[in-house]
Amino acid sequence: MKNLHLSFSLVTGFLLILYSVSAYADVNPGDTITKDTIAQAETLLTPSTRWMVEQGMPMQIIATKKVEWPKAYREATEKYAAQVQIAEDGRDISNYIAGCPFPNIDPNDPLAGFKVMWNHEQSPAVVDNAGTTFIAEVVNSQGKSDRTYEMMWRRLMWTGRLYADPKPIIAHNPPTRHSNLLGPVLRPNDLKGLTLLFFHYLPRDMPDDTYVYAPEMRRVRRISFADRSAALGGSDFDVDSMFGFNGSLAHWTFRLVAEKEILAVVHSGKYGDPSQWCGTRDSARGFVSALPCVSWEKRKVWVVEGTPTAYPRDYAYSKRILYMDRDFYGSVVQEMHDAKGELWKSMVPCIYYTKKPHERYPVKPLDGAKYNYEDEQQFVPNWVLVDLKNVSATIGESPSSAKKPSEWTGEWYFNEEVSSNVPDDYSSSALGQ
Repeated sequence: MKNLHLSFSLVTGFLLILYSVSAYADVNPGDTITKDTIAQAETLLTPSTRWMVEQGMPMQIIATKKVEWPKAYREATEKYAAQVQIAEDGRDISNYIAGCPFPNIDPNDPLAGFKVMWNHEQSPAVVDNAGTTFIAEVVNSQGKSDRTYEMMWRRLMWTGRLYADPKPIIAHNPPTRHSNLLGPVLRPNDLKGLTLLFFHYLPRDMPDDTYVYAPEMRRVRRISFADRSAALGGSDFDVDSMFGFNGSLAHWTFRLVAEKEILAVVHSGKYGDPSQWCGTRDSARGFVSALPCVSWEKRKVWVVEGTPTAYPRDYAYSKRILYMDRDFYGSVVQEMHDAKGELWKSMVPCIYYTKKPHERYPVKPLDGAKYNYEDEQQFVPNWVLVDLKNVSATIGESPSSAKKPSEWTGEWYFNEEVSSNVPDDYSSSALGQ
């Protein structure tokens, strides 16, 4: 009996210690979370961000800053949101004009997860268009770069437009929500000139179209991405991971699983700066050099579980867990699980909400762009997609930290009337011209 009482006392004491750590663990501006102090942030870490800290990535904590919607987006939400209707299964919406489709979400609503994702589809981050030129590297477990890519990325919204005519909709047959241009590829040489064009259509039963221009063939081909989870070009990246989440909502089931607070990167504080990484590719720091060393802050998020349900063939991931920021409905952490339900990959965008990321911005303006932003914009100076099982990563940055600022071209822009991001550019006939 005495031993039983002693065992009960030890267990009770251990549980009290665990409760104490859980109840009082917190972070404050000025703190740095490392693998030695990880318990301090235990309740604020996702499984993948905890893994990154355990690899050696520090988190410099800053105060949480509110992200405000652009004025035009806020006014459109107030004017049009009340009329938006969602289908009974969540996979379609009607009567949408502009702004946020569902600004008030009841967590008890069975369609709450879908509503969060529709807000992501028409988020305040890209209202009319956006674009940049970026560098991507495939980094192995030793922290060495196996392959480097450089290319342009452009996104055009065909619905919900608020800045440039035509607005709020650009007519297209079939009706289109948004298009993405990935390319032309500038390097490596064996892919130079390659361009991918993606169409995301409004009709729920119409699959996305993808066109590719291959310079060596001098022709445009329509290709099938039956497996949209397949890694692209030897990287860890897949089509559905673009822009935080790029899958067609009609092919998924979304469930809101939690409302919580996590640590995320929304005001990274670094732009084109080599110190945004925890080391350089030629350093002796190993894999940790592929992880970001930026400012983290506490963010309130919707935790949404996405399950693929309508793909024509096997999908690599059994589910995606999306941590959607409640201010701007962007994925601040995305975690992909394999067919067995085990955590496999994770993507963290290092967002930098600001009006002007550096004093000389932009170093080389694009024709037609004004860059005079009244509202803060969602710059993403760097990002990482890690493979936790193989301890590898694909990292990206825009602009390149390996170049001098005077050499930066194609810096981030938003909702600008630039000649390289207009409807005529988003056609199969325009590829390769």
